[in-house]
Amino acid sequence: MGATMHDLTKFYEALDQALQPLKMNCGACGECCRKTSKLRVYPLELQYISRFVQDEHSMKKFIDFSNNKVVKIWGDIVGHCPFQVGDYCSIYEVRPYYCRVYGPYNYRGKNLLKGCVYCGHSTTYFDKKELPLYDELLNLMKNSDQSIDS
Repeated sequence: MGATMHDLTKFYEALDQALQPLKMNCGACGECCRKTSKLRVYPLELQYISRFVQDEHSMKKFIDFSNNKVVKIWGDIVGHCPFQVGDYCSIYEVRPYYCRVYGPYNYRGKNLLKGCVYCGHSTTYFDKKELPLYDELLNLMKNSDQSIDS
């Protein structure tokens, strides 16, 4: 039996619990969404998000964005998440794994943006396998009958 939306919801709840010890909240500055030009999102996560989003045009732009295509999002701005509204994430409750771990986990200790509330408080990692619940994520995605690459 494949993984379901319910399984993904439970996974995100466990991930959010695993990230709680930092006891920090995102500063909601939106810089990471504005300065990121690509994002890894798994097919099951796209299905999960699409159940929340009613705007097919925005969903199409997000799919292009998450497939690492540099797309024109709004006007002259190129390459930021189409679900960023001002400084806030309009899909925060259903945001994908990599959005959840950005900030609390910092790749090689050097990729957080200046002014991020997690600067000086994040956990440095050198390999994706060091991220919280990463193996569980891969198993969930594998069980969803979706193709994944580690």
